Amino acid sequence: MSDEWRLGDPERIGPSRVLPLRPVLAAALAVPGCRAVYAVTFGLDGEALAAADGNGYTYLWDSEGGLAATFSSSGSRGVLGVAIDPDGGLLAAADGNGRAYLWDMVTGDLVRTFVPRHSGGLNDVAFGLGGGLLAAAGGSGQVYLWDVASGQAAGTYIIPGDTTVYAVAFGPGGNVLAAACANGWVYLWDMASRGLVGAFAGPDSRGVNGVAFGPGGGVLAAADGNGQVYLWDVPTGGLTGAFLGPGSRGVNGVAFGPGGGVLAAADGNGQVHVWDVGSGALTGALAGPGSRGVNGVAFAPAGDLLAAADGNGCTYLWKTS
Repeated sequence: MSDEWRLGDPERIGPSRVLPLRPVLAAALAVPGCRAVYAVTFGLDGEALAAADGNGYTYLWDSEGGLAATFSSSGSRGVLGVAIDPDGGLLAAADGNGRAYLWDMVTGDLVRTFVPRHSGGLNDVAFGLGGGLLAAAGGSGQVYLWDVASGQAAGTYIIPGDTTVYAVAFGPGGNVLAAACANGWVYLWDMASRGLVGAFAGPDSRGVNGVAFGPGGGVLAAADGNGQVYLWDVPTGGLTGAFLGPGSRGVNGVAFGPGGGVLAAADGNGQVHVWDVGSGALTGALAGPGSRGVNGVAFAPAGDLLAAADGNGCTYLWKTS
């Protein structure tokens, strides 16, 4: 047997590659008036969970499920993406009004407001380069970069074809930036050279809604509107796998578990589908009560919790072991 393998290679499947999942619904986090939750993310210490709300608020929950803080800005058209910096002190929010907000998570103070020239609304944000850089996905077909410390613009990437950018993600270490686009492509830029180094498109794509790098940065998962999750080998650009959940109505977001052995997908049918990456086996289909479609997912750093952002206004927390 060769030591070379790709994701999904049946010759390398074994019990040691499967992370046991026995999901139990631990909590349904909600506040009065919450219309829909569009995105969730954990801080690197696992002590904070941020949720983006369609009514213009960003909620910060503690590890016990208590509401620790609420952030809002005047003129918000709904928060569509959130990110916590690696140090756990700053919270970034992408707003439909075309602005990105930076909040101090301890004091609750608004630190900065980033305003691109022609955003068409911002759909997602991500921290890179150790928290020193902030990227935002623009509805006008651009990816914006800002220096967090100075607040100055650090660059703009224009997507071919003037298409909407739905999501952005940095690879581990922040050396690569990926953008998920409505035209069905995922674009990759090298942050050292700022050059385009890759462009991936899945068969029959209906637009890519979310992206996530595996822990080592060599694998990229793309959430597609056609109901599939595509896995790409970043160095070669090869398509190494495609997962399709039962009854899928389009995948809105993806997240790898710690170690990269498990992949969760937020589906428009109201379920979170969980796969073992090595075997491609579906190991779970989680649904919160009264779900109206899952918009985003995130694993806690320890892998013991899985959060789901639901269209019914709840953030569901599942215990995975």
